[in-house]
Amino acid sequence: MIEEFTYLSLGAGVQSSALLVMSALGLYDCPRADLAVFADVGDEPQWVYDYLRDHLVPFGDKHGIPVETTQYGHLSKDYLSADGRSFASPPLFLVGPNGEHGMLRRQCTEKYKIRPIHRHIRQHLGYKPRQRVKEKVLSLHGISVDEAHRMRTSPTKWVQLGYPLVDANLNRSQCEAIVVGAGLPKPERSACVFCPFHSDVYWNELKTQHPNEFGRAIEFDKAIRHVKGRRGIGYLHASRKPLAEVDFKPNRDQVDMFGNDCSGVCGV
Repeated sequence: MIEEFTYLSLGAGVQSSALLVMSALGLYDCPRADLAVFADVGDEPQWVYDYLRDHLVPFGDKHGIPVETTQYGHLSKDYLSADGRSFASPPLFLVGPNGEHGMLRRQCTEKYKIRPIHRHIRQHLGYKPRQRVKEKVLSLHGISVDEAHRMRTSPTKWVQLGYPLVDANLNRSQCEAIVVGAGLPKPERSACVFCPFHSDVYWNELKTQHPNEFGRAIEFDKAIRHVKGRRGIGYLHASRKPLAEVDFKPNRDQVDMFGNDCSGVCGV
């Protein structure tokens, strides 16, 4: 017998937190999730881990939606080790041998977010590796209407993607109101602290308001200049300057590029 199963891809930011609230409380005809899964890449800002532990896990427990964490590895350490097993590149900006500009293909979302969540769901449903999933599985994603261009169709046959925030015509500000209205603190944005997709607005906020997290990004930026097996010099910022030296000016050097994120599992 084929059974329905629904899970929520939880990023612990504004939109996916609102999605958890909607799913738990039955708001805006949002489907009820059987499970919420947070894929930990090991490099989120500390506030994401704190918010997940202190607010989202207790909220899920209270309303009968378990919030669980899965992890493939530690992205920054794996990338820098380049041991052939865990190599998955963030979308770094490159300067080639002849000064040409390029950008690495983003592999981190697929390997450190999507696949670990799918593996977790398969295990939850009782499947062994390579067994065919018979259930019809719905995956809820926290993409709001102001980011509707990030919506995708699923390349995985047994997974169908759902976007309840878009269905309800909710934007990011309305998502914040939903979270606060449920008695939870306003969440901050979730994404790797060093993600090259950050806008200059975000980088400036990280630098001025979260110096410790910005320091983590600077250290990773220094470490990626030359990586074994990669052609070109790597940078986190589109200006191809060391992050510590960039003069962040919104809408000039770098805009938010999370629209390039496949399936909308980062930055939500």
